Order: sequence, then structure tokens, then C-alpha cells
Amino acid sequence: MATYTNSWKNKALLGWFMLQLPIILFMDLLDYIWPAWVYQPEGAPLHAAYSVKEWYIGKYGDPIVQWTAEAASGHDSWMGLFMHLEFLFLLPTVLYGLYRLGVQRRGTSGADELLFFVYALEMALTTLMCIYDVSYWDAAAYSAKLKRELQVQIYGPWCVIPALIAIDMATRILGRIAAADAAAGARKSQ
Repeated sequence: MATYTNSWKNKALLGWFMLQLPIILFMDLLDYIWPAWVYQPEGAPLHAAYSVKEWYIGKYGDPIVQWTAEAASGHDSWMGLFMHLEFLFLLPTVLYGLYRLGVQRRGTSGADELLFFVYALEMALTTLMCIYDVSYWDAAAYSAKLKRELQVQIYGPWCVIPALIAIDMATRILGRIAAADAAAGARKSQ
């Protein structure tokens, strides 16, 4: 199976996965996968992650980060789906990407590129939905400046970087398709 060993792009993707893993495990899914005794009480093993999350919530009041199934107000019920997707698809893909690019160091196969394309597209689109949702938050509670900061500085990179990863993977996949088409055309002309 042919692989792309485009080292700087693969190293950048590996760096992205290395950044994603602790964010998924210790921020996004902190209260989704870990029991409260592991992070809430002072002195608990993951209390530092809990403190960072509480600081963020205190600073921004971000309802997306505070979302729980019990407190869902109806319009934000999509967040439950996003949490399941993060646990069932994004986390395994990040772990596989770390293994493939960091441990095996063999580059990416066509199947890897398709997986990473779907991963990046899903991440960009779900984050874009969060960015869009911020626009509709209560203006009395969230100033235009705070909304802009959340959209551009907090959520923006989590949409733009995966979009760039999706473009890179799509380009690699299209390169494979063009090479296969050229090979098939050469066989037909002989």
C-alpha cells in the first residue's frame, strides 16, 4: 500500500494529535468519562484539569463547555451528540493518529487519509456550529466583544486547523485517484 511520507505535514498532524489528546481527555470529556471523585475534590488526581476548566468557565461563562444532559435547555441538545462523537470517533482517531504517525512513523496510507479527512471535516463542522451558536447567545449576558473573542480566538483555531487538515487529506486522496486513473489509462492504451 502506497504511503505519503510528506514529513513536515505529517509532523504537523502528529503535533495536532498530541495537542488534542489531553484536551479531549482532560477538558472536553472530563466530566463525561471520569467519575467526579477523580477530578472534583482538592487533591484528586485530575483536580488541576478541573481547576483549569472551572477557570475557563468563570472567565467566559461558556455554556457549551458547561453543557450536561441534565441541564440541557432543549436548543442545545446537539451537544450530547457532539460529546458522543468526541468519545466514540474523535478520541479513537486521535489515538490511532498518534500510533500511526508517532509510533509507526510510516506515513499515511489511503485509508488513513480518508479517516483523517472525515475526522478533520467532522471537527471543523461541529466547531463551526459552536461558532455559529455563540452568535445567538443572550446579548444581555454576553457582550459583542466577548462573543467575538470566543468565536475568533477560542473556537476559531479549532475550526480553521481541522479545515486545513481536511484540505491536505483531500489533496492527498485526489493525488491517489489521479495516479490510479493515469495507471489505468496507460494499461488501456497498451
